Amino acid sequence: MKLRTGKFFIREGLSSLKRNRTMSAAAITSVVAALLVIGIFLVIVLNIDFAATKLESQIEMMVYLNDGLSENIIDTMNTEIKSINGVKSAEFISKAVALKNLEKKWGDNSYLLEGLDGDNPLPDAFLITLSDPNKASSVAMSVSAISNIEKVVYGKEELAKLLSTTYVLRMSSVVIILILLFISIFIIANTIKLTLYARRREIGIMKYVGATDWFVRMPFIIEGIMVGIIGAIAATAILGGAYFYCSNLVKNQMIGFMSISLMPFNQIITSMMVLLITVGIIIGAAGSLISVRKFIKV
Repeated sequence: MKLRTGKFFIREGLSSLKRNRTMSAAAITSVVAALLVIGIFLVIVLNIDFAATKLESQIEMMVYLNDGLSENIIDTMNTEIKSINGVKSAEFISKAVALKNLEKKWGDNSYLLEGLDGDNPLPDAFLITLSDPNKASSVAMSVSAISNIEKVVYGKEELAKLLSTTYVLRMSSVVIILILLFISIFIIANTIKLTLYARRREIGIMKYVGATDWFVRMPFIIEGIMVGIIGAIAATAILGGAYFYCSNLVKNQMIGFMSISLMPFNQIITSMMVLLITVGIIIGAAGSLISVRKFIKV
């Protein structure tokens, strides 16, 4: 497409928006309504993904060692563990530190541990953080193969359930968003069809004077894209304001009671704006393309 032709299409698209203010306002309102529904679901999806990623990053593996190992052997084991693919970090926890941690955890009942300092039954251990929870099984096998390892514990069944649940949630979210996207395109296409019906004679004249199908389509597609962008900006502003208010409300009233926090506002507003503008462009262009197809057959 030549630059001159492109400018003509953009100019025509803008002129059409101004000439048909009422119908353009109706189309933009439809886009805003559709994007608000998609946006609300996006917010839920992004927060589910945020919470799932946070939970997955907190998965740890305890590696208990045989008794009586020298410092050199433990240092060598530390190096071997950290070199395993999938291990993010490894922290050595001596039996003395483990006993102190247990005393803190038991609080008022820690008196039950009195007298164990001289005969501490807890083993030395490594606390491993994983870079990828999907590699937990292979990491556990590699760690178990190292000499002087007594036991590896990482909640295998619970981890499998967590990964399975987060996978189902993410896939379900993608499917629902796609369904909402198709519904939105259908709604927008019908709204734009009303504006095109009022201009069917204009389209017919363009065809009779020899305009190609794409020459007729392009101004309407650009108009649809502009409607989508305007609708997306409006929907983002509404959702952003609502999320800011709700996130502050949750933060102020429920802090200390929630183990999973909401996605930060600055992070979600950027993702929301990019996604909604992209979806707005898609449904605006697709809606125009579908609608103009009927009127272009002269």
